[in-house]
Amino acid sequence: MKKAIIGLVAGMLIGSAGMAAAATTQTVQAVFAKFTLSVDGQKQTLKNDPLVYKGTTYLPVREVAEMTGYGLEYDNTKKSIDLKSKGTATAKIPENWISLDELKNLNVTITGNLTDTMVLKTESKSLEIPLPVQKKGLYTAKTESGNIELNFSESGTQINLDSLLSAGLIQ
Repeated sequence: MKKAIIGLVAGMLIGSAGMAAAATTQTVQAVFAKFTLSVDGQKQTLKNDPLVYKGTTYLPVREVAEMTGYGLEYDNTKKSIDLKSKGTATAKIPENWISLDELKNLNVTITGNLTDTMVLKTESKSLEIPLPVQKKGLYTAKTESGNIELNFSESGTQINLDSLLSAGLIQ
């Protein structure tokens, strides 16, 4: 009789543990989605497709951290993810963008109050560019000569070379 009670108690414990585990797991339906992801205006390709669940897109955090220049530390015991900046290294400016300092090397004079207006001048052309209030990220300025794309980042302000060519400011 003693063995029967022990067996019954053991069976109840095992059964209740399975029920407790089943109660904490939840099945959801999510959809893999194809998105174009850009970092500072530069298209990036994800190795793993994002998930969309109830209108919210979930990105692979390790890949996004790498794309944005962050290191990632994952602690399984604490169930925590820590993104850490990789230092103050100067960000590489993509080939089709030019910094204001590099633009000066092309004999372009930069004037204006640089708060709400920037004026770019060469010997033959002057281009007034209206600036946004918040200088962060990508911005397209509408000018008389066409749209000029600007990128405001921690490493400084860059201007898209193609937009300067289209506007006739540089050749």
